Formats: sequence, C-alpha cells, structure tokens
Amino acid sequence: MDDKTMQGWLGCWEKKTSPWHHDDVHEAIEKHHEILMTSLTAKNKIFIPLCGKTVDIKWLADRGNEVVGLEASEIAVKEVFTEQNIEYTSEDAPAVKGKLYRSTDNKIKVYCCDLFLFSAEIESEFSGIWDRGSLVALSPADQKRYIELIKTLIHPGIGYLLEIPDRDPNNGPPFFISLENVQEGFGPNCSVTKLCAVEKLPPTADIKSMPDMKGMNVFRLTFG
Repeated sequence: MDDKTMQGWLGCWEKKTSPWHHDDVHEAIEKHHEILMTSLTAKNKIFIPLCGKTVDIKWLADRGNEVVGLEASEIAVKEVFTEQNIEYTSEDAPAVKGKLYRSTDNKIKVYCCDLFLFSAEIESEFSGIWDRGSLVALSPADQKRYIELIKTLIHPGIGYLLEIPDRDPNNGPPFFISLENVQEGFGPNCSVTKLCAVEKLPPTADIKSMPDMKGMNVFRLTFG
C-alpha cells in the first residue's frame, strides 16, 4: 500500500471516522458463512485482510472458527477486542515489523502491520477468506499486487467471499474492479459467481458524497 493511502487510512481511525464500518455482522456472512468453513477434518481458519474493527471476527470465532485478521491501524485492532469485551494479549511480531494481538483463548489473532509484509510464511492453511473492503480499498495499481499476495494463500477448495462496489471505475475508494480483472488476476482456475446484493449499507456511510455509487455486491470465488 502506498504511503499516501496508508496515511489516509490511519488518519481516518485517528479522527474516529470509519464510514465503512458495520455495527452488525455483515449480511453476507450471516447468510453464506459456511462457504468459508470448508475443512471437514480440521478446525476452520478464516482470514480477514484489512479487517478494521469488524464484528464479523468475533461472530465467526464464536462459531468454532479460528479467525486471523490483518489491519494497519493499531487503534482499530485494539477496538476489535475492547469494544466486544474480548480478553487479549499483544506481542511484537518482527516477521511483519508490527504486532500480533490475540484473544486469550487463541481463537482470534489480528496482525497489526503493513498488508504487504504478510505472507504464507506467517499464516497459511486457510479454509476461507472474507475480502470485504480490502481489495477494493486499494488503488488499481495496488490491486494487482494484492492479488499476487492473496494467490499465495489460496488453494483448491478454499472458500472466498469478495465484496465489490457498483460504481464509476474512476472513483474510489472503495474502488470498482471488474469481474474480468478479478478472473484475469487470479488466473484461469478462478471462477466468479454473484451471491447477493448488499441491502444494508453501514449506517455512517455518506452515500451523498458518492453519487455514482449504485450499491455493493458480494461474489463467491472458487479455485479449481
């Protein structure tokens, strides 16, 4: 993530302006969380990149999953735990030049670091990835770099849910990305299917400032 984008992101959290944040569990997770729970023989492990302070983390963990988040803002990471009354510890994570926050029951881990310092050497063997506000938070140039990173974490059979805004491609964030570019980026073994349109946008979302925004859609990516 370029420095300008990173500083803008961190600045939003410092100013307590997070219009993308849902106070409730995302409707696509409520309806389709089983897609992320593909392991039949072991504990499911779900990755949520650029997670902010989403309540989806605890909701998924409460259903027996191990959840790994990644977020650049330490303010947001701490609020994942404090706002939901989750006991936690923190430690240095030199491999990502950041910190690792984890719940005391080890069901939840959130890395506080630059997204592009993460790799399969840090965490792997995910049963699912919930990509809500991650890929589309990045500029088109960084989207390609992001997809290359995510490709190192996926495997045949992994569950993948991706939210994409329906808006002018020249505006953002969140940035539109075409399904053709998603499939091209992930390669010929990737198939994309629309699951649902998002009916409940975050209550603090300033839609008036985004007149080109027609809505949000959630897609399922499968890998052969």
